Amino acid sequence: MKQIIFALCSFLVIQSGILAEKVIYTHGMNLVESHELCQDTRIGESKCNVWKGITPVGDYVLVGYDGRRDPLLAEPTSGTVRLLQMLNKYCRRDQGQSCRLVNESLGGFTAAATISRYNQNGIYNILYATQLVSAEGGSEVASLGDTAIQILRAVFGITSGPIDNLADSRDAIQALVVTKARSSFDHNRNNGTIFYHVAATKSIFIAEPFLPGKDDSLVAMHSSCGYRKAGAFTKCMGEKVKSCDLCFWERAQFITAWDGHKMHPLISNLGLNIGHMQGHDDIQYQNPIN
Repeated sequence: MKQIIFALCSFLVIQSGILAEKVIYTHGMNLVESHELCQDTRIGESKCNVWKGITPVGDYVLVGYDGRRDPLLAEPTSGTVRLLQMLNKYCRRDQGQSCRLVNESLGGFTAAATISRYNQNGIYNILYATQLVSAEGGSEVASLGDTAIQILRAVFGITSGPIDNLADSRDAIQALVVTKARSSFDHNRNNGTIFYHVAATKSIFIAEPFLPGKDDSLVAMHSSCGYRKAGAFTKCMGEKVKSCDLCFWERAQFITAWDGHKMHPLISNLGLNIGHMQGHDDIQYQNPIN
């Protein structure tokens, strides 16, 4: 009888640990407003309606940074600074804490950079990170100047207001220029954190000419799948490509992902047939990964 009670108590402790696990959500870019006032608030609260009424199950807190600015800047409301504050509060190994991350779009870039730069000694016990339509490898759209603003307006559904209203967002856009995003930090330095990628492939006509291979209207697969090299890919994780389509004399080169970057186990390597803005809609991809 004592053994049964002990086993039951152990099970309840384990279950309570799972339920109590903190999930830190790093949102993406914001064009016309900032979520910085929503730092450390639970997702689903009315003042921080990030997901338009879609609320995941679990102990989620929002990083709440200024998504109009370069997230790697050393400023009080920047993405890296705010994420570090959340990690220090909820995810310290020396305090017996653990967490997992869910990162969307620019948030995927922000979280990967933060882990690479600031968890080299393993102080943060990050179980893994889910990368939703991650812009970790940057976006070719970011190099288009005002054309990028027009594409973003189309993707985000902003149909009115002058372009000047979006001027503050150019800082975040420039952070995602492909060459800059890929050289901003060591993407292979995952410091023990596995990144599970959810890539999408439903594009819009205005963006397709600028994004190589399959894309979700803002981010191409080389970025959302965590590939080591930028290029035209049609699937995630291990595609053979040539430097040009007509290089018949050239053998296709096998390209792999950055260290510790994997496909989400619920998704095929062809990605999801959804657009960038739907990357967070299905909460099954944010549930715990066994």
